[in-house]
Amino acid sequence: GLWMFLATVAMLFAAFASAYIVRRSGSDWVPINLPSILWLNTLVLVASSAALEAGHRSGVRGQRTGSRVALAASLLLGVGFLAGQVGAWRELMDAKVFMPSSPHSAFFYMLTGAHGLHVVAALGPGAVAVPANFLAGAADVVAGHAELDAEFLGHEAFAVAARQHFRHQVLDPCDSNRVHLWPALHSATKGM
Repeated sequence: GLWMFLATVAMLFAAFASAYIVRRSGSDWVPINLPSILWLNTLVLVASSAALEAGHRSGVRGQRTGSRVALAASLLLGVGFLAGQVGAWRELMDAKVFMPSSPHSAFFYMLTGAHGLHVVAALGPGAVAVPANFLAGAADVVAGHAELDAEFLGHEAFAVAARQHFRHQVLDPCDSNRVHLWPALHSATKGM
């Protein structure tokens, strides 16, 4: 299941990259001026990943407050990244650069749209897990871990995206329909 999904995603992005490289050599390729907010957006995305890792490491060391704050920061930075992507699209639209304007713009919108959907898929479980983490007495936080039911989320691909994005979770081998956000949430809620 999970490995097939990850292989499919890897092949999809390999196909995007290959098509982009081949298509750039076409005579109708007109480069577009990319919005400068994309540089800031890249930094925001890197900071979000760093915050997620810091949250995990803090949790492993038993620093619950640091872990919670870092995980919340990661979630907020992810939302900020999406806002930056929308800003970049609006800037291009204001400049009358749309998806069908040129092959370069089509690739830009397609790739940034796919990446935006990927981030949205990760933010969903984060939007559930981070508040549960702060409200450690919530019903979803039991025995030191938060459990998200794939049926509750409504789509197994959503749960797979959560597993991929929160890279420290483990699929429960006894129940393939459940995602355990380990060890970041476990560490952050330890001892509650």
